[in-house]
Amino acid sequence: MRGRILWYLVVIGLIGHKAHAARFVCQDDVKPADLTAAEQKLVDRFWAESLVYLQQYLKVLETPTGGCQQSAQATVQTYLPATGREQTRCILDYGDMALLAKHVKAVLAEPDKARACFDPQKNYRTVTLYTPGEQVRSLSPTSQWLKRPLLTDYFRKMGGPIGAAGLELNENFVAVTSRVDTRTHWAKDVSIRALPTLWSSVGWIPLYAANPDAGSARFRGGYLYAELMGPWGNLRIRTIDGERVGAEIGMTVQLFNTSYPFHYHHPQEMYMTLTRPECIDQNRYMVMHWDNDQFRRVRGDKGWTVEIDGTRDRWKKWFLDQDSNTQWLTYIERNAIHAFYARDGCNQTIANSGLVSVWARTTARDNEQITRLCEPAPGAGTVEDMGPGKKTVCALRDWQQ
Repeated sequence: MRGRILWYLVVIGLIGHKAHAARFVCQDDVKPADLTAAEQKLVDRFWAESLVYLQQYLKVLETPTGGCQQSAQATVQTYLPATGREQTRCILDYGDMALLAKHVKAVLAEPDKARACFDPQKNYRTVTLYTPGEQVRSLSPTSQWLKRPLLTDYFRKMGGPIGAAGLELNENFVAVTSRVDTRTHWAKDVSIRALPTLWSSVGWIPLYAANPDAGSARFRGGYLYAELMGPWGNLRIRTIDGERVGAEIGMTVQLFNTSYPFHYHHPQEMYMTLTRPECIDQNRYMVMHWDNDQFRRVRGDKGWTVEIDGTRDRWKKWFLDQDSNTQWLTYIERNAIHAFYARDGCNQTIANSGLVSVWARTTARDNEQITRLCEPAPGAGTVEDMGPGKKTVCALRDWQQ
């Protein structure tokens, strides 16, 4: 066992660093597992690749880019009326991001302790976790041992346009998630190409498949997310040295020719784009504060109604082209309205398109965690044809603090 731990430390580059003797408290639902020696080796591989992912994620946050001296520079608004361009900020200047980085660093400094809170989620009951398809499962003996239900079976049974989109994404999951470029900002590749056990063993969730208010059928079938660290992920740490751990870190995948509608939520969020686009405007995104002057706001008894008018091509100045090199890091403040538009075109095929991101929330134990979707404005059509060029209404209600 000691030899395996030393190997983990060599892999993630922590040998030689003085470790802080932190106290880790796991969530109550993390129970010791009775594993055979062979099963333990499978979990060891999953844990080792998870540590690589977290180590590289932390390193990217701490590496200066743009005008920042101590951390990476993130886009916090894609359009600021006062300047006519995006607004940026050094990401670790945010207190919640600094705390997340501190807690990830503690995990990496003492992986043997943190490991007690790691659960492969083989028999997880809180929510159903899936593997995209048989091709993904075959990437790792760990994934084969976990034997999660397949999303290809889930969407085949669902049928209709949602099922068709889900099958398109999950039958081609390896091709979509392999079209990435991590050379600019990552010292090591963190994609499915380099960490196949992680990407095939983490539990995937078809977040919007069963939500009739979540936009088009193609988007509902064509969006997945997975959580590695966090209250519902593999690494479930409640506190470190008495501090509540709000870090929720994972990955998202969105099928091309889909529009993730305008939405917002109370917890802060961060995305790092991994996808190398086929053409410059293949993947576009928008994040703007709810009180941005581009929106009309009306105060009600329990919150604000924010009216977004993207007609007459107004939306185009709000959205930026997203790629793995320049517009690659986004930080979303509380209640900021954001959307992702993976358009059709560019001679796209399933093998050269999609949107793959490293994703995180920082305050996963605070307040309400639900993602709230905006709705079509009266007379602006149905949720099926919601898109950035329509009129949309977001009902922001007052949050408890």
